[in-house]
Amino acid sequence: METVREMKIFLIDTLSADASFVLQYAHQNEILTKREYSSLHHPHHTQENIIINFLDKVMNKGDKTCCTFLQLLQNKELQQTFPQLQELFRSSESNPQHQEFFNPRPPAPTEISEYKMTSVPRGVCVIINNVTFCPDFGDRKGSDEDEASLKEVFTWLGFSVEVYKNQTAGQMKAVLNDLGQRHHHGDCFVCCILSHGSEAGVNGTDGDIVLIGDIYHPFKATSCQTLINKPKVFFIQACRGKKTQKFVQVQADNLEAKELEEEANFEPDALRFICIPDDGDFFVAQSTVKGFYSLRNPCSGSLFIQSLCKQLKLHCPRCEDIQSILRCVNEEVSRELRKVTIGSKMVTTSQMPIQNVTLRKKLVLSVPT
Repeated sequence: METVREMKIFLIDTLSADASFVLQYAHQNEILTKREYSSLHHPHHTQENIIINFLDKVMNKGDKTCCTFLQLLQNKELQQTFPQLQELFRSSESNPQHQEFFNPRPPAPTEISEYKMTSVPRGVCVIINNVTFCPDFGDRKGSDEDEASLKEVFTWLGFSVEVYKNQTAGQMKAVLNDLGQRHHHGDCFVCCILSHGSEAGVNGTDGDIVLIGDIYHPFKATSCQTLINKPKVFFIQACRGKKTQKFVQVQADNLEAKELEEEANFEPDALRFICIPDDGDFFVAQSTVKGFYSLRNPCSGSLFIQSLCKQLKLHCPRCEDIQSILRCVNEEVSRELRKVTIGSKMVTTSQMPIQNVTLRKKLVLSVPT
């Protein structure tokens, strides 16, 4: 795609001599659909406008289509029609560097590069920890343990940690918008939200809802240009509904059976996230699947955040990527059975974290040396 973009002015000047011929070839080689061909081949468009719109459509289709188009430009019949192409590709044959430029190969599917992670500090890690709520909501005892664990781990990983405590919905929005407007010099952005939640979003301490779009929108590419192409990581500890997870008993493979903890002091963090933004480079880890409770111990913190911090400490020194680490979190949390009191009823339940990912590379949170 970059090759086509860099050649765009040359291609417009060259191919505008016979736009219909170009569209015909593109249609025959399945670069354009019949509908796209008809739309572009409009009698009221100038030759130049047709080629401009055509090139934009090719680039919008991605690298594979761009590669096919560049190979098509080397067709002898096309080069006879447009002699400038012949001169261009003749020069590329005598220069290996140019040849690579005009014959780009998409990267092999197995070759996944890593995000750069060398800045000092690595970036900002924001923790929004809501503990004390209005009378209609119960306080979130144990959340300070989660805050302390997250602060310890991300400081160790080289992040500049900022903590915002007991934020109303309006204050949460203001914090997120302010973060989105900052000039981010680091290689990564992390946001941890610890609060009550519902199917509509995350609760502020006043009980009002922060909608999903209000959480992510400040960090989209169109809103925060200094985070473009950088990983944006969200860890959210909150309920996503009022269901409890059912479970089945299975025989352990060479593992001692773990007795169900008898203490009935786990509490639900009573979110249905529709999706993460369409923009790339987002990693969103949620404590539970939609529609279900997320559990928190008033003394030791939440199952999800405590497991997350434990697995980060264990696997980051081994340079394992974030998705691999969260699979370990999924495994650990999903195996835990807890008794929880909901209303006047005590039930035994489990929990299943979930991740939504649009990362384009491996994200390795390496430990600074």
